Amino acid sequence: MKAKTNSMIKIEPLKKAIECALISPYIKNEKPISLLIVAKAESGKSSVMKLYRENKGIVYMTDCTAYGITRDVLPKMVSGEIKTLMIPDLLTPLSKATKTRLSFVAFLNNLIEEGVAKIKTYAMIWDKDVKGNIITAVTDEALEDSRHGWGKIGFLSRFVMFSYSYNMSTISKILNYYSEFGCVDTPIKVDLPKKQRNIELPVELANRLDPIAMKIGEQFGIYGIRAKINFRSLVKALAFRNGCKCVREKEFAEFLELADFMNFKFNPL
Repeated sequence: MKAKTNSMIKIEPLKKAIECALISPYIKNEKPISLLIVAKAESGKSSVMKLYRENKGIVYMTDCTAYGITRDVLPKMVSGEIKTLMIPDLLTPLSKATKTRLSFVAFLNNLIEEGVAKIKTYAMIWDKDVKGNIITAVTDEALEDSRHGWGKIGFLSRFVMFSYSYNMSTISKILNYYSEFGCVDTPIKVDLPKKQRNIELPVELANRLDPIAMKIGEQFGIYGIRAKINFRSLVKALAFRNGCKCVREKEFAEFLELADFMNFKFNPL
């Protein structure tokens, strides 16, 4: 089911990135993709994310702490009931006291990188395997303010980052849309599998991911190994989204289009 905004505003690359992230926990033998969406305020990051919150396996949280997620969400992630944690504005949980904020970032680091949810507080100790991911968003200014600190602990490089902007033509369409329709949007349903799916990735296509992964790694001063692992999952999710059991040239071409947004350039949608 398509949202009304799709006919007015070109957001297909952003939608595709979100949908692949939602699909990725269901891809067999691959690490789920965690997605960080970055754009200026008023760019519709939260609005687009909200269109997907009614899909199965998602918990949508406007505010949270590591302790709260561990208590209320992680048991459902361990059981497989919940696959994706959606946080529309990452700054909200990061605006708390320093100790709480650092605990939250460390928690996300472990969950994204290792698939292990680890937390140790005065009230509980948790160390269990999960297969889940995070989709969240920040403004460009917030990213710039936090980029150095996040970079030192490898927080940003664990995500697939999707940065974007709007050109003047798109801004005009958005304004006209709100003049005509107001704040009416239709939820988007994603065809998510009921169990883990095996998607084949030919070695020759997997090898062609390497230059892009290395280039992404350079942004963070690392080698691109994390990016390669994420990209394997991404192209397989694209194949599933297209109803295929094997990654083809078509999915690789779609991946290259998405790769234009996996940087700090804020290319226009």
